[in-house]
Amino acid sequence: MKREFNILNYLNSRALFMGIGLSKLLIQAHEYIWISLILGTIIGAILIHFVKFKMKKSLLNVVICSILFVIGLNILINMISTMYLTEMPKLLVGIPIILLVMYILNKREVIIYRVANILFVLNIFLYVVAMLSLVSDFHLENFTYSNTPIQNVIFSALEFALFSTLPTLITRDENTANISLVKTYIISAITMGTWFLLTYGILGANLVDIYRYPEYIILKKISIMNFLENIENIVSFVWLFDIIIFLLCNGNAIKKNVDNPKVINILLPILLLITAFINRFYILILYIYKYSSIILLILAILLFVANKKRHQTS
Repeated sequence: MKREFNILNYLNSRALFMGIGLSKLLIQAHEYIWISLILGTIIGAILIHFVKFKMKKSLLNVVICSILFVIGLNILINMISTMYLTEMPKLLVGIPIILLVMYILNKREVIIYRVANILFVLNIFLYVVAMLSLVSDFHLENFTYSNTPIQNVIFSALEFALFSTLPTLITRDENTANISLVKTYIISAITMGTWFLLTYGILGANLVDIYRYPEYIILKKISIMNFLENIENIVSFVWLFDIIIFLLCNGNAIKKNVDNPKVINILLPILLLITAFINRFYILILYIYKYSSIILLILAILLFVANKKRHQTS
């Protein structure tokens, strides 16, 4: 269980960076992103070590996980719409995703861990391929941009810790509450940090500020022995795997927090409709992007306070 739980959260802790976290942090910290990554990893590891609780049945937990599910689903749908199915309505993009998540959640919980194990192997393989292919396009001179304010660097470090630790909190229950994730978290943060540094080192400050998905743009440069090219849509599955696990973990947390587990078969389609509604108004997507840190911080505080209190009084 310990190994599987660590693999699950290796993928889980990376999920909120695609399309939101990575872009925000690079724009804020610019050439000092490496400092933010180091500080953020230290802060995150401390949080992972000391913040431990087990989730109990609670309506508040259902609401929190539902909001996180909508955020994750919004990231995934927009990712697929931007990279793969540019002409398809976003509601139709979301339907097979919801059906897949519902299918897995209607099985035993162990299936989630088995899926995570398979996706982890594929994730690592694609990660290594991308790193080896892109390292030659990395330029240190891109890290001599400007005098970024120190408060931006610190704020980015706090955001990195928040974006990477919150997804691990929803996986805690009576069986996994005391399993240490520090080593796994540090490894996950290193692989995530590599994406940050490569993205900035390849694109530079100006292009990072322009592109909505800078982490995807750099994948277009992948070329294996000048033979395999234009494989960015395959390599970008490394992000898709992370978010799918994030959705499964949130769905599983919702399932555990209700008396009738079959409620997810009604709730998840409703969350898809909410996500589709949000995507009808671009201003709402921008608000989620702009205020994502505040939203996640509020959810993290509510999650900790509610479950810590229940744990102490149980």
